[in-house]
Formats: sequence, structure tokens, C-alpha cells
Amino acid sequence: MDRREFLKSASAALAATTGLQVVQLNAQSLSGAQSFTIGDIKITALLDGFLPIEASAMFGITPEEFAAQLQTAFLSGPAHPTGVNAFLIETGDRRVLVDAGTGAAFGPTLGQLSESLSAHGIDPASIDTVFATHLHPDHIGGILTEAGNPFSEAGLMVHPADIDFWNNDEFKAAAPAEFQGFFDMARGAVAAFGDKVQSVEDGAEIAPGLTLMHLPGHTMGHSGLMLESNGAQLLIAGDVVHVPPVQFAMPAVTIGFDTDQDMARQTRMRVFDMVSSDAVPIAGAHIGFPGLGHLVAEGDGYRFEPMLWQFG
Repeated sequence: MDRREFLKSASAALAATTGLQVVQLNAQSLSGAQSFTIGDIKITALLDGFLPIEASAMFGITPEEFAAQLQTAFLSGPAHPTGVNAFLIETGDRRVLVDAGTGAAFGPTLGQLSESLSAHGIDPASIDTVFATHLHPDHIGGILTEAGNPFSEAGLMVHPADIDFWNNDEFKAAAPAEFQGFFDMARGAVAAFGDKVQSVEDGAEIAPGLTLMHLPGHTMGHSGLMLESNGAQLLIAGDVVHVPPVQFAMPAVTIGFDTDQDMARQTRMRVFDMVSSDAVPIAGAHIGFPGLGHLVAEGDGYRFEPMLWQFG
């Protein structure tokens, strides 16, 4: 899929998701935070909310197959309530926030990251780095508040391919009007950090024990972080999966928001094979909160085993 086709498909996916009101829940009840340790690294999953996604947003699956996968996961359709998570990493004297939530970009079931930070006693001004897995609105919307950037002491780290894509006026002009706001938000989020923006590429260590892993396809700069400490590992894989009950069982299925469908599919299969073969736990921005667990190969797909609460 070339960039122009991406813009068309992403617009269709946007219409299919943001118009849904099928899942009713009091947005004020959505804040949450849960902490884990990976060796000497502390990671806190932070809930921003959820986004309902229907079969019409997906490629490579029929509505009947989509419904069947939800049913297998004991979920009723027509939409899957896809979680939106961010992660705070504390390593040494560093505080790194992986993604910044949606802010006011979407509906009332999202935008709760600030409440989740507050509930866990975390001051946004105490965060020294915001690492954006990519520059989609549900990952950077929380930077763009009416009061200004809440992460006032932080720098922004992001892969240069994402900055290049969203700064491309030709791509923006080719996008339908309802999608051009994505470009404006990405540019605004980057601009909010002024001269504290740092482009980081594959293999870069962004903080002690945190290595960038380029995972292209969803966007061209889409990246994750491999955490390593005292022999323990965790891969924060960003948007490598969007509808877990579907894409764990059927990893070839893609979503309309993927810039390059084939590349996103190949990246997901590579990541799933790696973490399952090496028994490396995975964390995802769109895996049900808190979004951490192990993948186990099962048939032609995978089974997700959530990480249990850590006592003590």
C-alpha cells in the first residue's frame, strides 16, 4: 500500500471507529495504574481509556470471523473495546513516559492519562523524557492541552521517519479533509517540545536498559523499546497489535490505520515469533489493561497469557 492508499484506508478506519457509541461506560471510572518490575527497572502501566473497533476497520478478516474471534474471547460485538495504554519507566534516575495518551482527540471513553498519573501520585513535570512510539493522535494527544504541554521538563524522543512523514506537505494535501488533522496534531506535538526533540533510530539506548527497536509498518517510524535489566526483559511493542482477540489468533489481519499493510503484517509476525520463541514478555498500547503478558504459539496463531499482579 502506498502513502496515498494509506490515507484513504486510514480515513475509512477513522470513520468506522470514532463514530461508534456501542460501548457505554462512565469515562470518569477509567483511570488506573499498575506497576511491575523488570529486573531493577520499574514500569507502570497507565490507562488512558478504550476505543471501540469494528470489523470494518480491519483487513484480511470477514465480519463473521471477527465476531467469532470476539465470541471465543467471551466478548459480544459488534465492536472490540480496544484499550489505550501508556507506560512510565523508571530506570536509575530517569523517568521515561512511553506515549502520552489521547488528550481530547477522541471521545469520552479516552483521555484519562492525566487522571491515571494523578491517581498514582505522578507529577507530569517529573518526567524527563516522552518517548513516542509514533505520532498518531492516541499517542500524542495528551501533549496538546489547552494549558500547554504538561510534560514541561521533558524532551521528546521519536524515530525520524515519523517526523518526516507527518511533516510532508504533499502527503497532508493528498489526505481527505477529515484526516488532515492527524498531520496538524503530530506537528503540534513535536513543536510543543521546541528544541528538546531528539530523533532516535534502531538500536539507540535512550536510557539505561532501554533500547529502541524499529518496528515499521503501522507507521514508517513506529518503534518499540526493549527493556533489559539483571537478565530480565520486556518488549514494549507499541501498536504492533490493535485488536488482541483477533490479531493474536490471526496475526495476518491488519488495520486501516497501518501505513504499509504488508510491512505491518511482517513486523507483527516477526515480533510474535521472537517474543514467543524467546519467552520475552510483551507490552502493548492496545492490549487490555495493564497490557503486559506472554505470547504462546498455538495452532496458526498465538495465545496471550497476562502477567499476574506482582505481590511484595
